Amino acid sequence: MGFDAFFFARLDYADKERRMNELEMEYIWRPNPLSLGNQTQIFTHVLYAHYSSPSGFNFDILDGDDPWINNAQSEDFNAAKEAKKMAGEIEERLQHYLTDDLFMVFGDDFRYMNAFQNYHNMDGMISYMNEHYGDKYLFKYSTPSDYIDALQKYQVQWPTKYDDMFPYSDSPDAYWTGYFSSRANDKAFTRKGSSVFHAQSQLLSEAVLDANKSKEQIGQILEAKEDFLDAMGINQHHDAITGTAKQRVADDYAFRISRAIKSSSDLYSSLIENKINLLSGLASDQKWVQCERTNSTFLDCPISEFSHELQNGFQMTVVVHNPSSLDLQ
Repeated sequence: MGFDAFFFARLDYADKERRMNELEMEYIWRPNPLSLGNQTQIFTHVLYAHYSSPSGFNFDILDGDDPWINNAQSEDFNAAKEAKKMAGEIEERLQHYLTDDLFMVFGDDFRYMNAFQNYHNMDGMISYMNEHYGDKYLFKYSTPSDYIDALQKYQVQWPTKYDDMFPYSDSPDAYWTGYFSSRANDKAFTRKGSSVFHAQSQLLSEAVLDANKSKEQIGQILEAKEDFLDAMGINQHHDAITGTAKQRVADDYAFRISRAIKSSSDLYSSLIENKINLLSGLASDQKWVQCERTNSTFLDCPISEFSHELQNGFQMTVVVHNPSSLDLQ
């Protein structure tokens, strides 16, 4: 996929403890099949403490840690004390990695709500550490790419890992493997949403390219597609498709897919109608309605609204849209 490295935090607690002790927090991940050799390998970095700031150095408004104050004339001056703590943090972390370059992250979920406050404190920290500990450390803002580039100067024989990360537990007897099967209905509904989106996307894309469509119509089509894509994207979150979210959150995930399917149904039906009219000349004065129940009787579909007409020889046309690129017999 073009990535040079993989940074992650979630691995089995016992595996992480072993890796920290044996300096294997960075390694070459070469998954099976072995026949592919190093074609599929990737340099992998295990984050020291999730993707969180070092303890005591959370500068966001959501946290209660003290700000970093460099002004020695201030009654709240604490840079010397905080710098000593930071130096200790660095030395502790360096014990678990093979090189002298250290990748230290600052942030966490919902952080940087006040970006200025975060960067103001980090600016002060970087400035003070480089001035007073510059003979030993060089602090700078960086990126994962910069870090990987910095490792190139080391002649390190990295350990190699061939298998996956399972079974995964974050504490004794707390295994996460259940998320392959938990909330099976939600998983199935997400799969259904994906199928409907795939089917609709073909017609929506064709409609956008239709020169007869107005700018307003194209805007509506693109908006509907984007809304559906957004709902499906949210459901790929690692607490959504896995089924590990709280119930009220899981309900919201399902609601978003349901809303996306229903809100796009009329547009989908109209595009189907246009396609049928174009291909066969078949026109109807009745509104085309999508039936979402694939494993039920036709009476459960919208046609049930015409039960009276059915008793009087009412005729019904059923159209099956196959979005697959394969011809089905």
